[in-house]
Formats: sequence, structure tokens, C-alpha cells
Amino acid sequence: MKSRENLLDEARQNIPEMTVREVHDYLEQGRDPVLLDVRGLDEWERGHLKGAVHIPRGELEHRAASALPDKSCEVIVICAGGVRSLLAGETLKAMGYEKVISMEGGYGDWEDALLPAEIPPPPEETDARENPELLKAQIAHMEKMLAGKKSKLADIE
Repeated sequence: MKSRENLLDEARQNIPEMTVREVHDYLEQGRDPVLLDVRGLDEWERGHLKGAVHIPRGELEHRAASALPDKSCEVIVICAGGVRSLLAGETLKAMGYEKVISMEGGYGDWEDALLPAEIPPPPEETDARENPELLKAQIAHMEKMLAGKKSKLADIE
């Protein structure tokens, strides 16, 4: 039986890694890989890379084909610390995705490096005056979350 470390060592042999700084610079050069965030919904809602696609690791096998139909596109997989992304990368490779990269250090290192991220608006103050722009941003965020939940429901029904 393989240990966790054995699995990670094997994954590192098959899945190239990029540091958060390398990913940032790569994106700044105008490269356009698919950014696939495999963290849980609670982690995703606390912040994520702009334009990332969210598929929690536990749903990857079920949702990857519909969310990422082009198996020849470059995919950079992101998690919190670089472990789930390696294992998800292995899964994607096994599913036929050709160019899979894991972001070493994950979103935690991205955040620590103070690199740009999309962060949902904070909860509104109850005694504060209503800010129309904040309300619009909150509604857009909630609609996006609701659409995701409706999609999940449709998949299981």
C-alpha cells in the first residue's frame, strides 16, 4: 500500500509544478491557461485567482469533462497548499488532459505573496447606509453561487 508521501512523489514525477510567482508572471505575459481551483467552496469563497474555474477535488472526476471540454488546453491546478493540486493533476492526466501543471504552495502562498485575487465583498454592516455598488457586487456574487448550486442539483437529479 502506498503512503501519502509515495503518492505525492509519484505525482511530482508526472505533474510539473510552478511556484506562485511563476504562475503570476506567466499570466502577466499574456498566457491564458485554464486556472482550475480544486479547493472546497468555503475556501473558494474566501478568495481565488481571477478567472479561475472552481471544481472541488471531490467532484473533479464527475465535472471535469463538462467544465473543461478541451483536453489539449493548458490547465494550472490550484489548491490551498499544493497537495490536492498534485493529486488532481494526476487525475486530469489519467482522464486525458495533456498539459497539466500544479501550482506549488497553492493559494496560501499566493495570498502570502500579496498577489491579486478576487475576494467576495465582506458582509454588510447592519447600521451602515446602503451602498449601491456594494449591493450590486454582493448580488452578482450570490447569483454566481446560486447558479453553481443549481448546476449541481441538475447533475444529481
